[in-house]
Amino acid sequence: MPRISYHILHGLIRLVCALPYRAALAWGRGLGSLAWVFDPFHRKVVEIQMRAALGDAYRPGMSRDVFKHHGDILIDAVRYAYLDDESIRRKVTVVGREHLQAALATGRGIMLITGHLGNWEILAHIPRLLGVEFCVMADTRRDPEHESIVDELRQRSGATILPPKGKALMLIRELKRGRTIGFVVDNRGDRKSGIFCPVFGLPALTNPAPGVIALKGDALIVPVAAIKERGAYTLTFEPALDVRACKNDPIQEISNWMQAWVESVVRRCPVQWFWLYSRWIRRSEMRRIIKSGRDFKKSVLELNGAREAPRTRT
Repeated sequence: MPRISYHILHGLIRLVCALPYRAALAWGRGLGSLAWVFDPFHRKVVEIQMRAALGDAYRPGMSRDVFKHHGDILIDAVRYAYLDDESIRRKVTVVGREHLQAALATGRGIMLITGHLGNWEILAHIPRLLGVEFCVMADTRRDPEHESIVDELRQRSGATILPPKGKALMLIRELKRGRTIGFVVDNRGDRKSGIFCPVFGLPALTNPAPGVIALKGDALIVPVAAIKERGAYTLTFEPALDVRACKNDPIQEISNWMQAWVESVVRRCPVQWFWLYSRWIRRSEMRRIIKSGRDFKKSVLELNGAREAPRTRT
């Protein structure tokens, strides 16, 4: 069975590459719309979290757009992997390049941070777009054949992909050598090692690893997001945070700053965040809230002990 699904995936990749772009995109968005209809749990997760986070900015139909956007992510992750360097440069606009160049000019290690925003897979093409080499940790799949397909797509980007476990020391060494690494920073932490950061005014258990690695690696932290606008991507780099400036509880301060930046991007393009992921609480806790109909905000405050760190601004 795994071998059959491997050949199916290979066939779908070839189909996505062979179809005219608009047809491929329509197919991907159609899959997203079907998922919105036939996956009621994740549809409710999206709607509950968007309402709580966005308040009056939430509009009916946004949840369907979130699912359709994931169709864009799927299609573009495949299509961009098979573009040549010149073609991908034509399709991606880079804004704020001077912030990255200023950080590179210091000779210190740089942590490029992003969230599950826009299409984070496009950021793996930074070596092809800007000639800047970097390494990044990525999740691996249990099935080696499926993993080989994803690995092939990611290797085409030019970034060095590391497995997610046991590589923190390697990343710290890279930073101390003045090199560049990438990190997705909006993952929920575990109850033992996670810290609480404010995200849309609610305490969210957050993985402290990016902050720890940046601090120990004496890094400059440069935020970057790849947001889709009018059918193409805009890569936007923001001014760097120097970890040396974080003196009082630096891990908390760095983590708050990272989450505040993610929130600022989400507010500008709300349907391009990974709302399907239960950001504030565990999936099992979300299931209980959906089943009982309890108020989401009150439940988050109760479950997370009403802990909320002071907000820092980007």
